[in-house]
Formats: sequence, C-alpha cells, structure tokens
Amino acid sequence: MTTVDVIGAGNFARSMLLPHLKGRIGLGTVVNQTALSARHVQSKFGFAQASTEVSDAKAPAVMISTRHVLHAPLVLAALAANRHVYVEKPLCLTLAELSAIDAAMSGTRGTLQVGFNRRFAPATQQLKAQLEQIPGPRVITYRVVPGRLDPASWYANHAESGGRVLGEACHFFDFCCYLAGSEPVRVFAQSVGEVGGRLPFPDSVTAHIEFADGSSGQVIYATEANTRYPKETVSVFAGNLSADIENFQSLQVYSRGGKQRTGFNSKGHPEQMAAWLAFLGGKAPHPMPYEQSRRSMLVTFAVLRSIREGSAVRIDSL
Repeated sequence: MTTVDVIGAGNFARSMLLPHLKGRIGLGTVVNQTALSARHVQSKFGFAQASTEVSDAKAPAVMISTRHVLHAPLVLAALAANRHVYVEKPLCLTLAELSAIDAAMSGTRGTLQVGFNRRFAPATQQLKAQLEQIPGPRVITYRVVPGRLDPASWYANHAESGGRVLGEACHFFDFCCYLAGSEPVRVFAQSVGEVGGRLPFPDSVTAHIEFADGSSGQVIYATEANTRYPKETVSVFAGNLSADIENFQSLQVYSRGGKQRTGFNSKGHPEQMAAWLAFLGGKAPHPMPYEQSRRSMLVTFAVLRSIREGSAVRIDSL
C-alpha cells in the first residue's frame, strides 16, 4: 500500500481532508508546527509518526496543507524527490514560483494535484455531464459571499496568504475554466473599495473571463454582501439549458424536458480525495492534469494584474 505524509494538519486538513484518508491509505508522518499538535493528529488519524520537521516526511506521496507562502517551496522539494503531491490551493503566490514549478514538472517522475475541489463536487459532475451534450459556448456566473475577514486571521497577513483573491478566489476561476471546457484567453477584473480598482490586495473582486470558444465566465467575490445570502451560487446558460447550483447542496436544471432539482451534500472534498487515492493505488489515471491547475493559476494572476493596471489582460501575455 502506498504511504502518504501530511505536512500541515490544521483545522481545514483535520476536518475536510484527513477523514477521507484514514483507513484507506497508509499514513506515514504528520508534520505540524508544534510537537503537541502533531502528536494529537497522529493519535486521532493513525499516523506512524509525528514530527515538527519537514525532513522527516519521506513517503512516496505527500499532502501539503500549510499556510500559502509555504506551498511552492514544499511542492518544489517534493517534485525534486519524485513524489506524488497533493497541495491545497493556491499552488503558489507568484508567477516566478509557477515558472519554477513548470520546470520541476518537466523533470520529475512525480505528479501534482491542486485542491480545486469544487470541480469534483457531485452537483458539478452532474451538470458537466449535461453540458457535454450541448454544443456551443456557455455563460457561467459564480457569485461568492465569503464574509468579512477577521483582522486577526493569518489570511489577513498577505505575506502568508497572498490575499483573498489569490488565496481563495482561485477556486472559482478554476471552476469556470472546468465548466467552460475551453482555453481562457483574456481577463478583465475590478476590485471594490477604491476608485480605479487598484488595491494591492483586494478583498472583493468582479472578474470576467473570456474563453477561446466564445464562452464567458464571471466571478463575483463580494465581502460587502449580507451573509444570509447563499455563500456560493452558480448560474450556467448553454443552448436551451439553464442551471443553478446553490452551495453545492442543490442543482436545478431548466431544459426542454422541464425543471429538475437534485439535492447533494458535498463540495467535492471526499470525491477529490477518493480520486487521488485511486490514482495512488494504480486504479485510475491522475484526476487532474497539471496543465489544468497551471491554467487556473494563470487566470488568477491575470485577474490581479488586470486590477493593478485597470485594463484587460491576455493570458498569453503573462
């Protein structure tokens, strides 16, 4: 059985990732900031050992769920050791880091998967299957109400997180790319809160993504909204089909056959973990080619550049 190490086992990893690994794959070393927290996670999930040193994690596969600033350095080290890597989003914080990962991917026997879980959600998969039967461009609107950021949160430290657009909204750009099924070619984005929209680390953003086949994606990430509003709402229009996903708990599809509503209970974390474990076990191909993760990060960097420059940015100009 393949063994996986985990570097960074905070609240998110303990609640959303590790429960879907326990009992399904060998758990080697868990690395956390303090020995006490590492031992707690070791005991709870059944790791072979606990450590505060990254150098102690040497299994063939590794899951990285640290603060964002550490993602790229840890990914690069793991790829250099030919390991299979799962890293939470974002993949990296700069274009220079992305270029370094490109180079590492070209010379490694390892693999890389980014935690863009929304594409794995059952509601997404059901809608994607229906869209594949409809030719022509699509219109996708993704509205996110994340709430205000606690100033004491490490997310408010931009040196560690990269800011909310880079650290969180990359999720939703990836989702648009996945549903569009076409190459993104140009982005125009505006932040909220300053005339001209040139905040260095915006909390709110409206981003428009133009795709090669004429599809259009729009992400509205609004911290100003009332949090009683659904946190995540997706609307898709294609051919004679219209669809809404609300919080990935429901999918409503309007088509020639009438209106159909389906309920769900997952944003894709267990499904993404299952797909990665199937790959590690040699039972399935890799669930998310690197080029797709790379493309979504390029869209994210284009959004930030568009905000800074106040103009549209072509993806191929990055």
